[in-house]
Amino acid sequence: MNVLLLLKGVLLGGAENDVLRLAQGLGERGHRVIVGAEGEALLEAANDAGLSCERLPPAGIGNAFLGAARFVARICREHQIDVINAHSIWMTAHAALAGRFVGRRVPLVATVHNIHDRRNDLLAYPVLRYLADEVVFVSRYEQERLEKRWGRRLGQVLPSGIPVPELESVEPVDLTARHGIARDALVIGFVGRLSSQKGVADAIAALVDLPKPTVLCVVGSGPEEAALRAEVARRKLGARVVFVGWQQNVNAYLRSFFLLVLPSRREALPVVLRQAGALALPVVAADVGGVSEIVAHERTGLLYPAGDIDALARTLQTLLDAPERARELGRRARRFVAKRFDLERWLRETETILESVCR
Repeated sequence: MNVLLLLKGVLLGGAENDVLRLAQGLGERGHRVIVGAEGEALLEAANDAGLSCERLPPAGIGNAFLGAARFVARICREHQIDVINAHSIWMTAHAALAGRFVGRRVPLVATVHNIHDRRNDLLAYPVLRYLADEVVFVSRYEQERLEKRWGRRLGQVLPSGIPVPELESVEPVDLTARHGIARDALVIGFVGRLSSQKGVADAIAALVDLPKPTVLCVVGSGPEEAALRAEVARRKLGARVVFVGWQQNVNAYLRSFFLLVLPSRREALPVVLRQAGALALPVVAADVGGVSEIVAHERTGLLYPAGDIDALARTLQTLLDAPERARELGRRARRFVAKRFDLERWLRETETILESVCR
């Protein structure tokens, strides 16, 4: 098959990494894959991985929307695309309109990761129901949430797979040499975009109640960074909160942490929790969205009520006080991730879906 994968790709987050893994995996299975994106982040990563890419024009409304659809149609003609897999609602709409300009029908599979703006829920329904040949939800939570919103269930659930490396093959970051963190510190890590929905301010607030050898290492960047730095200064926690910016080798940082915290207010199926599990890293996460599809409380990690800073501090302290229990949770998480989010099975089942709509 000649497959076109579409995603905005302005940031290199969970959906973008899923697309990269999918493109590489389908390519290794003998398919020709083109990655189409607007954003520099995804295009750079795809180029670095040796993937074929097409830069899409910014898609707005009106003429800009039509222009983007015509551009997708040109890609379909030039590369003789057999099937399009769009990884957002807007890209699904572009792809469906592009089919009118191609001169032939191009099957379309829509993959739903997380509809970040809830105002788009109602728009998503007609796009997914009437324009896509098949709909795939990455998380059961998002499918069920939208079913309640729409009064109708669409599509199927197929969680994205993730590689589970040998632990010895992932070299931890030397946090002391690179970021000045004391060698005897217990490092709690956060990895993700610094936006309000990620709840990093809660982790900063919880740190006040934890013993001083505990340090919060924040990996990521985003619109809330300045406000978070100001909050750290206000609480006089400058020596205990370290911002290291966006990092390409996330696994190396995960291997250097004592545990991972994810204090989000909203999530679908967070990639970082799957990455942490694959590396046997214990996690404490807010019980929101599809988080419980990865973290089973007291079996593969610990959950707490989102927004409850006291509960977050207590839950973190529980694992800081019991390192062997923390390690056992990490080991169980690794076994669970290897089974539930098996990369080869995900690639095989995705391939089957794409082939089925081409028949």
